Amino acid sequence: MFIRQKTLIGVGVMLIFMMFAITGVSQLLVKESYIELDEQQASKDAIWMQDLIESDLGTLEFLSVDYGQWDDTYEYIVSHDGKYIESNIIPSTFELSRLDFIVYYDSSGDLVYGSAYDKINGEQVPLYGSLVELIPSLDLSESGFVNLPEGVFLISSSPILTSAMDGPSRGILVLGRLFDSDEMQYLSEGSGISIDLMLPNDPQLPLGIWNEGSSDIFIETVDEDMLAGYYPIRDAFGIPAIVARTTTPRLITAQGTESLYYFTLSLFFVGSIFIFIMLLFLDRVVLRRILHLCVNARSIGDDKNFSSRLHIGGNDELYLLSYSINSMLEKLEEMHKAKDSAVMKAMPVMIAHMKLDGTIVHRNDPQNGDLFFLSSMNFKNIYDILPDDTAKLMREKVQDIAKSNKVGAVEYNLPVDGRIVNLEARVLVFGEDDVLAIIMDNSHRKAAETALIQSKLEAEASSRTKSEFIANMSHELRTPLNSIIGFSDVINSESHGPLNEPQKKYISNVIRNGKHLSSIINDILSVSNIESGKVEFHADEFFASDLINEVEAMMAPIALEKGIDVICNIDIEMPAIKADMIKFKQIVYNLVNNAIKFSDKGGTVAIEGNVSGGFMHISVKDRGIGISPECQDKLFNPFYQVDASVSRKYGGVGLGLPLVKNFTEMHGGYVHVESKEGEGSTFTVSLPLEREFDASQSNEQN
Repeated sequence: MFIRQKTLIGVGVMLIFMMFAITGVSQLLVKESYIELDEQQASKDAIWMQDLIESDLGTLEFLSVDYGQWDDTYEYIVSHDGKYIESNIIPSTFELSRLDFIVYYDSSGDLVYGSAYDKINGEQVPLYGSLVELIPSLDLSESGFVNLPEGVFLISSSPILTSAMDGPSRGILVLGRLFDSDEMQYLSEGSGISIDLMLPNDPQLPLGIWNEGSSDIFIETVDEDMLAGYYPIRDAFGIPAIVARTTTPRLITAQGTESLYYFTLSLFFVGSIFIFIMLLFLDRVVLRRILHLCVNARSIGDDKNFSSRLHIGGNDELYLLSYSINSMLEKLEEMHKAKDSAVMKAMPVMIAHMKLDGTIVHRNDPQNGDLFFLSSMNFKNIYDILPDDTAKLMREKVQDIAKSNKVGAVEYNLPVDGRIVNLEARVLVFGEDDVLAIIMDNSHRKAAETALIQSKLEAEASSRTKSEFIANMSHELRTPLNSIIGFSDVINSESHGPLNEPQKKYISNVIRNGKHLSSIINDILSVSNIESGKVEFHADEFFASDLINEVEAMMAPIALEKGIDVICNIDIEMPAIKADMIKFKQIVYNLVNNAIKFSDKGGTVAIEGNVSGGFMHISVKDRGIGISPECQDKLFNPFYQVDASVSRKYGGVGLGLPLVKNFTEMHGGYVHVESKEGEGSTFTVSLPLEREFDASQSNEQN
């Protein structure tokens, strides 16, 4: 993705995120304010409801005081004149004063008169029995609420005095007003709030509303559109009587949310226009010019055309950047030309651009190397410096290369100052008539190749001579050595007379050393035959375990002499193998012989065999002196000895392991060695089970 696209996307996303952030934060902050204002309004409505109820109780107190200070009332308590009742305690009195009962007690506490009012039928009725029983237990010095079976009542009492407030008091006047929904409706009229009543055990009441020491007013959220204020009321005995509730709609929140909605729409509309204008401005003023600068710079880099220039208008940092890049390109162009000129002159080859007819379009003049002589020659056509027959041959080859449309090579000899220079041209034809030729002097390479071939022939001849000499010498040495061993065996058999002990010792030494020398000569002859390719291969099918047991039996006397225990652990499931029996036996013999030779007295040599992956693996393990890692790669070189002192101590000329390696590879197998100095060695020979052989196969054929 280009920086233009990244910038446009990044700026756009950032501006959109800012719009969302502003909207979210404003909604969060303003909405919290709206909610707080609604809660304040709900609290005001609840307090207003409390004031209305207390005011209602206050009006009842005023009426009780007013009625209790009539002179007629003062006289009635004494006279019990019924005219007072007929003229004053009438239905209109109850309706106008919104009273539900009136009770007169004399100073001795006896009931003088009492009447209740039935609002539904508009008539007076006898006092409630529950009221008559309750009033004597009340503290009539204070107004308040009483909870009767007929409902909750506001009651107020006043001492009965004269209008001049003179005494003594002749009794008490008690007025009562039913605190019900009609009373709440009367109180709500003109107040702008709605009031309803709830029983003290209503499950919808807030938790803890009746707790001791709790607030007089409770505000609670009904739902997202409504708040409720609660005023709990206790009766004259402090027992929960009733709860007045007023509801306040969340008008401020609703209006504010609507305003926020339109504000958000306006913000998104204005923000979208701003983002569009901002991105358009950024794209035209900066990003397009950066993209143009990038595309032109990349084109110059891809084409390697330092003569091109950037064209960025304006008078700002981008213009200065393009100006700096153009200056750099100009310097690079000069440096490139100077470098090309120096490289072309320093190259030891001549690079020529020419036409098919040989006309030179452009060429370099080598200042170093063997082609310097061409730089001093003034020629317009490459064929002018060649002999006629060479020029004719080169024209034909160039035509053939042009037809093949491939890179071709033309080699020819050019006489220069009395010597022959061998030149080689790599030719490529491009376009319709253009030829690129790279001309090199091959004289030194040709001379080196000739010398190398001659050296190789001489080395091969020397190697053959050495092998023939070793073979002849081995044959010449074996003939008298066999005679010595044979006559020594005859003497040792005492067939021509008995031998004393010193003679037996001497003749045994002659036989043992003669056989050792014969073994060395046989190994040398085997190596010589392998190098000359004269070893014959005879494939037989046999069980490897049988030959390994034979080798174990052969090596038993030697192992017994050194006190070495030879353990043979061959897998009984190993199948028969097709191989050269003699060479296989020689492989195992050489490995076991080496293991015993380089093991200390009382050591152990283990011979193991198993089959896996189509190969038979024969391993010989010892706990001898071991071999260092740097010497392991050279073990299989003929006549190689790890240490001369080791050779003198243990004997041998270094041909056993090379023979093992060569015989194993003749079978198509390989040898692997694992060793650590002071801990012993493990040699593993792996031979294929399924390899096919001719009846008689030579090493050279393998």
